[in-house]
Amino acid sequence: MSFLTVKELPSYYPTAASMFVDDVTRFLHRANSYAFGVIGGVPKYTEQLPAEHLKTAVALAFEILAEGQKAEVNAVNGFITEAAPTGHYVRKADDPLDVVEQMLLPYKRAFEAQNATNADNGVQFF
Repeated sequence: MSFLTVKELPSYYPTAASMFVDDVTRFLHRANSYAFGVIGGVPKYTEQLPAEHLKTAVALAFEILAEGQKAEVNAVNGFITEAAPTGHYVRKADDPLDVVEQMLLPYKRAFEAQNATNADNGVQFF
C-alpha cells in the first residue's frame, strides 16, 4: 500500500526528480511504511482529512529520511562515519520525525475510530 506514489512525489517534493531512481524508491517505501506504521492501516479519506494532507506528511517523511544519507558504513567495524564534522554549530532536532507523527495523528485517530467496536453499553474499544 502506498499513500504516495513515485509519480506523485515530484509534485510534493520537487527535488526528488533529480535523485537516483533507486534512492527515490528506497526512501519512498520507507516513508510510506513509516506512515502506515504510525496510522496502523489505511484510513478513509474525508473532507476534513483529505488524501493530500497525508501525502504531504509522507513527502516530509521522505525528505527527512533521504536527508543526510551521505554518511558511509565503515567496512571494518560497521560504524557509520559522519558526513560532516560535528561540533557546537551542528544543530539537530531530537527526532525530526516527530513533526510527521503529529501530522499523521488525525489519520491514526480516524483509522482507530473506524475500526473500533462498540460494546452493548455503548463503550468503544480500540
